[in-house]
Amino acid sequence: MYMTDKTPDPGRQGRAAYADLRDEDLIALVQQGQKRAYDELVRRFKGRLFSFILRMVADPVEAEELAQDTLIRAYIHADKYREIARFSTWLFTIATNLVRNRVRKRKRTPYMLNLDPAPLSDDDIPLDPPDPHADPTLQLEGRELGDLMAEATAQIPEKYRIPFLLREIEQLSYEEIQQVTGLKLGTVRSRINRARNRFRANIKPLLSNETLLVDLERLEAEMNTNGET
Repeated sequence: MYMTDKTPDPGRQGRAAYADLRDEDLIALVQQGQKRAYDELVRRFKGRLFSFILRMVADPVEAEELAQDTLIRAYIHADKYREIARFSTWLFTIATNLVRNRVRKRKRTPYMLNLDPAPLSDDDIPLDPPDPHADPTLQLEGRELGDLMAEATAQIPEKYRIPFLLREIEQLSYEEIQQVTGLKLGTVRSRINRARNRFRANIKPLLSNETLLVDLERLEAEMNTNGET
């Protein structure tokens, strides 16, 4: 459902008005030529994209480049978006495509994925750098646990890692992950469950005190809750 010409123009009310709109409404405004609406989308997603991609490529410079490229491609292709999926699902599909293309260019591919969604083919174009402080993982109690989680996640086999990240970090539904990855729904569920088991096995040897163990138990309870929805 798209915003119509009768919808008040947030740009006339100041930048704050954009903050109250859905992602889907903002991209609709971009399609109508309101470029400032895209600034709000960049603000919302640049940190999330950087965090998501970093866990796949394990290189901050490369992750920043790919996050920038994702955002500029989404802007270039804004007219192709239709609200049959959430904007975030569409955006993370673009990011996944770019990572897959980068994998093909590397002779060696540490911490990478190999998925099959159709790639985009535009030239790389830079954008404002993402904000690394927007990492959702670091909202956990204590920076130490966040760092250990990142290390444990990096050890998960590549084909399980991306559905795991999309579910546990980005909070996408199983159906949305299916759209992003091109996998069957049953495969999505199976890979997430396998990734959860690998994550638990990877992180427990890294924990050095009882406080972190308590935090891990809380995290596992949250994961189990997510897995039931």
